[in-house]
Amino acid sequence: MDSAEPAAVPPILDAAADRLGETGVHRSLGLDDDLDGIELIQDIEAAFAIRFAEEDINKCVTVGDVFDLVAATLPKNKLGGSCATAMCFYRLRRALKARLHIELKPDTPIEELKVGSVRELYRIIEQDGGLRAPPKIISMWGCIALALAGAVPLALITLGTSWWLAAASALPAIAAYAAAPIRMPADVANFGDLVRRVTDRSIGSLQAKGARLRAPEAWSAFKGIVADHTVVPKDEIRADMLLLASAEATS
Repeated sequence: MDSAEPAAVPPILDAAADRLGETGVHRSLGLDDDLDGIELIQDIEAAFAIRFAEEDINKCVTVGDVFDLVAATLPKNKLGGSCATAMCFYRLRRALKARLHIELKPDTPIEELKVGSVRELYRIIEQDGGLRAPPKIISMWGCIALALAGAVPLALITLGTSWWLAAASALPAIAAYAAAPIRMPADVANFGDLVRRVTDRSIGSLQAKGARLRAPEAWSAFKGIVADHTVVPKDEIRADMLLLASAEATS
């Protein structure tokens, strides 16, 4: 695996003019409401195996504000340690070796990871590898089942059906949702892509097992997690970006 040093963490821009004055550049992550923000924070906490104080999170306005909280938890000893991406590569390869009869390399196409289904691949990553898999992309049928799980009980209650019968009516849709096919994110084209996504989402547990976690590695993983919650590509995420789209109008 490539062990080149990640790019340095960009400085946080303090002035509102610097935040909002760049034409054609994303000024915020575009999160619509507090719920989106809560899901992002929970994902960051899970990835880094840390917990933020609520009062600290409430003060965060920019991406850089949240990363500052992450940076405050980084190990004080910045020397030594294995490359997290390399560690993840070998752990995933070992977990998959029993199911595959090919030599896994970074450029191995994702289609060659034939272990039955994407759900089974995710099970291997999470249970056998002890790592966090990329976000699950639900199929159209899964989305329909999820919508029906809420719509059908609500419609029955509106028609006067008892609450317990209405609740029971959601069970088939919930079962269909659980069984619906899933796919990996579109940017996972080969085994190396999968390793990088899993590394970002498992950086805390990898660090606990001896992986190097300094500010540059943390910033790279942090951007990967943030990118899972926004349309802004990982490489375009900046520390000065606002978290909520609504903050643009008031800054």
